Amino acid sequence: MKRKLVKSAVAMALAAVMLLSPLSDFGAETAYAATQYEMKTEKTVTRGVTYEKSSRMTDAGVQNVHVMKVDLTESTLEIREVESKGAYGLKETVKKMLTDNGAVAGVNADFFGLSGSYSAPFGPVVKDGEVISAGTTLNKSEGQYAAFFMDEDGNPFFDYFTMTAKFGNEKKMLELAGMNKFASLVFPAYLDRNAMNSTSSLDQRFEKLVKFVVEDDEITYISNEGETVTVPEDGYVIVMSADYRKNAAPMFEVGDEAVLDINSSVDLDEMETAFGGGGKLLVDGKITTANSKVASGRQPRTAFGVSRDGNTAIFMVVDGRGESIGATHWELGLLMQEYGAYEAMHLDGGGSSTMVAKTAEDKALTVQNEVSEGSERKVINAVGIFQNGKKGKIEEIRIQPSATRTLTGRGIDFTVYGLDEYYNRIEIPATNVKMEAIGVKGTWDGYTFTPSTTGTFTVTATYNNMGAYHVGAVSSKVARLKPTNDSIKLNVGDVATIAMTVYDEDGFMYWASTSTKYSVGNPAVGTMKDNVFTAKAKGSTNIKCEKDGAIAYITVTVGDAEVAKKPEVAAAKDVLNQTVTKKNDGAYYFNVAGKIAYTGTEEIAAETYNAARSKVKSYVDANANVAIYGGLNDIQSAKKLDSLSWNGSYRFLNRGGVSLAMINAEKGGITATDATQWAKFTRDIENAGNHTIVLVMNQTPSDFKSGAEANYFRAVMNKYVEQGKKVFVVSCYNKSYWTSTKDGVRYINLPNLWQADGTVNPNYTMLRFRVKDGNVTYEAVNIK
Repeated sequence: MKRKLVKSAVAMALAAVMLLSPLSDFGAETAYAATQYEMKTEKTVTRGVTYEKSSRMTDAGVQNVHVMKVDLTESTLEIREVESKGAYGLKETVKKMLTDNGAVAGVNADFFGLSGSYSAPFGPVVKDGEVISAGTTLNKSEGQYAAFFMDEDGNPFFDYFTMTAKFGNEKKMLELAGMNKFASLVFPAYLDRNAMNSTSSLDQRFEKLVKFVVEDDEITYISNEGETVTVPEDGYVIVMSADYRKNAAPMFEVGDEAVLDINSSVDLDEMETAFGGGGKLLVDGKITTANSKVASGRQPRTAFGVSRDGNTAIFMVVDGRGESIGATHWELGLLMQEYGAYEAMHLDGGGSSTMVAKTAEDKALTVQNEVSEGSERKVINAVGIFQNGKKGKIEEIRIQPSATRTLTGRGIDFTVYGLDEYYNRIEIPATNVKMEAIGVKGTWDGYTFTPSTTGTFTVTATYNNMGAYHVGAVSSKVARLKPTNDSIKLNVGDVATIAMTVYDEDGFMYWASTSTKYSVGNPAVGTMKDNVFTAKAKGSTNIKCEKDGAIAYITVTVGDAEVAKKPEVAAAKDVLNQTVTKKNDGAYYFNVAGKIAYTGTEEIAAETYNAARSKVKSYVDANANVAIYGGLNDIQSAKKLDSLSWNGSYRFLNRGGVSLAMINAEKGGITATDATQWAKFTRDIENAGNHTIVLVMNQTPSDFKSGAEANYFRAVMNKYVEQGKKVFVVSCYNKSYWTSTKDGVRYINLPNLWQADGTVNPNYTMLRFRVKDGNVTYEAVNIK
């Protein structure tokens, strides 16, 4: 039933005058996190809806921004508020509410009371032209909680909505807390069938409620305390506590003529859609001053806005309280402006901030952002995006790989699915698709391809004269095994499950617990079945683990036996680590050394100091096109030799197909030292377009003070690897030489020449590189 409400034009005019949001005077609050580098991914949700993740390195840290843009001119799209399908006022997760209501995407919406399992959204709710709920407590003295409205002609706008509601008879008028809002029921509230068909659920939540049933402007029934009543189809119910009935409303009787007087700043009967939020964010394209209800500082945030022409809706979530720094009110306004919003408001933020979408790649709705509490908070409502177009025939096909890399003998799925004109996903049986792998040999079983040779390959799919392909898949081989635990202590009768990881030649990790071959050195101590060891008797033995020629050992000790000696296994050698000898072969050669200068407090004899430096210089300057001194040094290379020396500032060299950048991280990270280096090295690498990338730093990323920055740095390096580049991250500090290959990136540390006590470091090592035709090899040379 669509109920006509009594409106007051005077109230509407006053609200418009009193609740205008002041615009910022561009004071101190305009400080913001400046973006130095940005990684973006964009996906289609449905026709007219896109989802984008923008991961930014700013001078304040990592900031992850999630944006959905909706084309409001698409006739099949709809935006509307959704709530629990289980019970009116029940709090549930955004994902569940959107899934149950059939949305394709959405975000959390209004503010609500955090305590208890039930609550009510603060702002008004209108769905499909029906007034669902509205409250009387908001924005009485100032604009604090805004709401979004779209009228029946499709015109969107934002307003600090106010409403008064009274119910009475000829003897008394009662102030109502709202329409279909039941957070506490301290004061009477209006109830109709847009909320529920009976008061059963309210009677379960609140004790001794009294109800006035009203039909045709007459009180037709007054319930006993706690009695459940049916809500009339063409009427309504006034619900109140027994105490309120006794103390404030004893003069109401069956047969009384009922008066319902509702005044609001917006004519809800003329609205098609409405939902509440927080303070206004943008007015006429300008950022407003944050009101008292907007949380200060950087927080997880959710915002909603529309473009100047009203044709695009923008949903935004900024992650916070984790690796992402969140956003201030001002920063959120800047971000919404960046994505085209002209009018915008806050939605509930903090632990509530959640963005959910089913992209064309997804089989179900998925939480796209990192919620700050680790799991979804149960909230009162969400704003859903709905695709009302019916699923049609397949217009295109796509390939969805389960991974981009695998090992020989290990299957990888390349699922083929179809999309209709609305990007609805349509599953296609593998028997109807022709699959082919180009570049390696292997076998197909449905959509699963198991390579038998190594290399980079392309997968093609053909279905009903439509084609799709996936490029850049990699088949590699096992380089080393790494058990989760290489030493196990048990008692007789205990069992231990072996967890095994394997690494390929480029440092990519795979689980291989059940596909690894295990053999026990002394079966009397215990036995293996699959990847489970059972202890049989006191003793100690080794389990030999084998896969594709790689070997590792696990020592198992049962009881208080003496621990068995573990056999030594030769370390797996990096395939790029080869002898480098300069030849006149058209290749480009360069050498890299670490810190040479002594900065300690001990005195070193001049002869000793000069001799050590000269020896290093003779190595680094020899047999190379360029000499790279990656740490603080106090020697000068020959003028005829191309060289680059560390000076504490960002430096870049583009030579021979190599991009080499020097980055200072001495203050515990790149951002803490000089955040602008992010913009510089990413820009220079992109502009150079070289196949080989070498970053020389004075701290390894694993020692950054910010784990978020370290993870972001690795993600940027991994992006370069995905582009087919060879990436080396060379740190120059401390006293040890070490290498580690992870996810295609080679991390190498070159130690200092001098130890703290002023003696020469026997571990001092330099690197020799050879680059030709996009291929690179390197050699570590110890200088003693």
